[in-house]
Amino acid sequence: MKDLIPALSMEHENIARAMLTTRGDLTLASRDTAVSLNAMALRREVQDCPAIRVRYHELLTMEMQESGLHIAERILGMVALQKRAYGGEFDEVDVETGELVTMNLPPDPKMAIELSKEISRLIMEGKGVSVSNKSAIILTSKEDAAEILAKFLDGQ
Repeated sequence: MKDLIPALSMEHENIARAMLTTRGDLTLASRDTAVSLNAMALRREVQDCPAIRVRYHELLTMEMQESGLHIAERILGMVALQKRAYGGEFDEVDVETGELVTMNLPPDPKMAIELSKEISRLIMEGKGVSVSNKSAIILTSKEDAAEILAKFLDGQ
């Protein structure tokens, strides 16, 4: 499809980027310093050159994908923190010596609950972002990876 769409001029690229920052509001986009058209002329330009709107949608899609990735990274970070909040033995690198040291952390149930709430909130925030079925299962699974792998290896 990209072969059918002509390359955008720098002016049209600037218009598409201004539309991205204003979420498609052409009146606000016309006030962007990179856009040299007033609101009426901008509307006409976008109507006459559909490639501008196509580029805007491409930019919007890229931003949404990055946002989804960012949410997934935050969820995974929270899951790691929650695992530590359950307590147990963890290997840490000693800052002074650089050696690997095993630490025994006591459980912190209140923090585990708070992290669980935050994970749920992040999942709800990312609900509008399209995620593959496989990724969704991994992200929302209550079992940790070691349990899933053990079950797989045991043939369950």
